[in-house]
Amino acid sequence: MKKAFRMVFFSLCAILITSLWNKGFVIDYDWFVVVKSAILIAAIFYLIIPLSKVILLPLNILSLGLVSTIVYCFIFYFLSRYFSLIEIKSWIFDGGSLLGITIGKINISQISNVFISALSISTIINLLEKIL
Repeated sequence: MKKAFRMVFFSLCAILITSLWNKGFVIDYDWFVVVKSAILIAAIFYLIIPLSKVILLPLNILSLGLVSTIVYCFIFYFLSRYFSLIEIKSWIFDGGSLLGITIGKINISQISNVFISALSISTIINLLEKIL
């Protein structure tokens, strides 16, 4: 029970943090929708992803993890397309500067944003698992 609650909580945090910085990752802030999408992402992240890693292990070794990234992107595209809890769309990153590194204005397409969102959510969940 404790592990299931942690899975949902980590997914909830990852969704909210990603929606704050990624303007193309849109979620309705109705608590029913947020909790439902967190449960769905937790189930996908903790049930389907490990199974796909075992099945696709030889391809992951040959491609240095690229197949796993493609699986993440496909799952998030499927999630945004068929469940309509999360909307992933294109957006324009206005740019910024941090520690002397300047990034200009970038137009991010929907497919690129699916990749960025999947990478962001999986990174946040993994970091939270390592920390807590």
